[in-house]
Amino acid sequence: MASWYERSSTWRKIVAVTKRSPAAMAAFTVACFGVPYVVGKGVMWAANPREDSELERMLRERATLDHKMLAKANRERLAVLLEESRGGTGGNERYAASLRGESLGTHSRGTTVGAKVIGHGNAAAPPPADSPR
Repeated sequence: MASWYERSSTWRKIVAVTKRSPAAMAAFTVACFGVPYVVGKGVMWAANPREDSELERMLRERATLDHKMLAKANRERLAVLLEESRGGTGGNERYAASLRGESLGTHSRGTTVGAKVIGHGNAAAPPPADSPR
């Protein structure tokens, strides 16, 4: 069964020209890959004309201590998760715990295998700051 492009006379002409000439093949390759790339970059720039580095710099300047601490914690958690996936440790335990609705957490450096479940109902809540002890 012939495909739609095999029935097209234009497609057959393109195939014949690119078979004969390496320069035509290079031009066709650039047209097929280069033009969509340039158009895509143009659309992305039109949607967000600001440079990413400029945006990152602006966000870093306005970041509060809470934002910086959260970013640091997220980087540490990601490092732990990547180390576990690279070493093949902790993944099954974390998956099984998540199916039970639990979290092994990544609140410490190193592997989370053997980490205590973060619970809400078991731990006593600390007294309010303004109450007498």
